[in-house]
Amino acid sequence: MKRNGFLLGLLGLLFWSAALPARADTPDALQDAAAAALQKLDQFAVKESARVKDAARATRDLGVQLNSVAAQGAPLNDQLKNRKSELEDKIAAIEEQIKKLKAQADKLNTILTKITELLPKFMNVAADDQGIEASQHILASIVQDQTKAARLADAIGRRSSDEVSSLLRHAFEGARVQVSAMPEGQGATVQFRVGSLVHCLSADKRCRGAASSLGKSASRDAPEALLKQLQSLLIAANREAAACNKRVEDLLATADTAPRGSAPIEPNRAADLQRLIGRLSTLQSTSSQLSRDVAAAMDRVIARN
Repeated sequence: MKRNGFLLGLLGLLFWSAALPARADTPDALQDAAAAALQKLDQFAVKESARVKDAARATRDLGVQLNSVAAQGAPLNDQLKNRKSELEDKIAAIEEQIKKLKAQADKLNTILTKITELLPKFMNVAADDQGIEASQHILASIVQDQTKAARLADAIGRRSSDEVSSLLRHAFEGARVQVSAMPEGQGATVQFRVGSLVHCLSADKRCRGAASSLGKSASRDAPEALLKQLQSLLIAANREAAACNKRVEDLLATADTAPRGSAPIEPNRAADLQRLIGRLSTLQSTSSQLSRDVAAAMDRVIARN
């Protein structure tokens, strides 16, 4: 009976110990985990800055290229304007070339419209992406403040995600912090997101076998994803703008050898030709302006990183 009583008492003590929110050394261990995480984050930030700058420079170059292609189209558009009367007289002979040029202009216009919509979206998202800076402040606050580390360990032990989020957010105004997991155990472990960055801190090395880990979540609306979209659209814009210039050259070459029509030109066909010439000038102007906008935007991205 005494032996059974002793065993029951021992089991009770073990259950009581497991129910404790955290070990006495947990705050210190959390501070050590945060220090290791901060070191990893600083290394990540250096690499990320270089990557972003390289991507921004590549995007800027694509914008400059678009301006060059648009500039090549300017004298071709001038020829269309100057030869408008001749083209109207030969419109029957060049009608097929006009249809092809219209279709090409539609393609280019669609892509330029997408770039016009995407560029400000990317800049807004990039300006709001403070994941690295906010994470640095959050982790540093844990390292530097043992009282905060103790409060954090206690909140984790009580599985209070709201309190954990509040403690983490307090280090950086406006930080978007989301606690994703607090697995049970004697040593405090917490997984949380700051923007697109995914952090794990653990007093007993349960972050993939380490005291801390750092990852990045993928999102279609993340700055890097939007920048890739912008690059793809600029590549397409350069391709379609060059193709548009080639269509104009083909139309002018056909007109050089085409006979003048004998019948009076239909007013609607003449108006369509006039609208097409005006549209090509607008597309050229839009391409040049977008090139300048892209260059200015990428310069800001490079300077910020």
